[in-house]
Amino acid sequence: MKWIGRVFIFLLVSINLFCGTIKINKVRMNNTPAQLVFDISASSTPKYNTSYDEYNRLLFLEIPKGKMNTKFSDRPFVGKYIEKIDMIDYGNAVGFFITLKKNVGYKVYSLKSPYRIVIDLKSNVKKQFTVVIDPGHGGKDPGSIGFRKYREKDIVLSVGRLVREELGSEFNVIMTRSTDVFIPLAERSRIGNRAKADLFVSIHINSSTNSSSTGVETFYFSKKSSPYAEKIAAYENSFGEKYGEKTTSIAQIMGELAYNKNQEKSIGLARPVVNRLSQVNQMRNRGIHGANFAVLRGFNGPGILIELGFINNKKDVGKLLSKSRQRVMAKEIAKKIREYFY
Repeated sequence: MKWIGRVFIFLLVSINLFCGTIKINKVRMNNTPAQLVFDISASSTPKYNTSYDEYNRLLFLEIPKGKMNTKFSDRPFVGKYIEKIDMIDYGNAVGFFITLKKNVGYKVYSLKSPYRIVIDLKSNVKKQFTVVIDPGHGGKDPGSIGFRKYREKDIVLSVGRLVREELGSEFNVIMTRSTDVFIPLAERSRIGNRAKADLFVSIHINSSTNSSSTGVETFYFSKKSSPYAEKIAAYENSFGEKYGEKTTSIAQIMGELAYNKNQEKSIGLARPVVNRLSQVNQMRNRGIHGANFAVLRGFNGPGILIELGFINNKKDVGKLLSKSRQRVMAKEIAKKIREYFY
């Protein structure tokens, strides 16, 4: 009779152990909606523990009493939402270390009939930065008029809209003007300040009495400038004076520390923008310059002014009028803005 009792106790313990074990039969990925699914055999709703390391984008999922009932490889799951998965068998639990891609959100929950642990995955791009795109001139102010009477205001508006299109899904993009309207210089910087924008990008086209002048250049705000940069800033500021605005009344609102920091940041964007635009448009690289532009002086943050080319240069204008080249320029400006932030 003793052996019968021993068998009974053994079977009772085995049943209890079996009932308490959670078998992970399959790990699979659903595409619509995006879900990482753990198919489970268990006697009751499986318990799980989760934690998330935001800095490393690491989601930890632990299944107590879990046992893998299949071989595991993370290869089928690496893609749009998941960077990698590591699985560790602790003996009395199974842990999954899931590294999510950038800007991916998650939600973990369990289902029954049959039992599953599900991780919903969703792109969660936060538009955390605000960028002001400022197409120069507009309305009664045509800007520079050059070869074949082409107007600066029309070309820069077209490029500005394309930059907005390129950045719109990732950034809060504010246009100082998106149509052919006149906006005073002071109001342009106020638009950026009201929005507490992180960056101000003004788009222009240069002009010269010499039709052989060519090339792209960028400017950042500086209280000190070279004679050449001072001449360009005076020319752009003169449009405000021409249409009844005293640009000297546009005050620098940054303190000295902020001024120095914003100047450093502005230079960090101005240089790669001019380098890349000169490359893709095969134009002369005229470099970067610090100058006292009223539209940059009034903005409380880093900003640059881009001169895409010369409107009275036949070759420059041919490139600036091309819709395909405008698209390329917008892509490159947007790319450098992304790199500036990320």
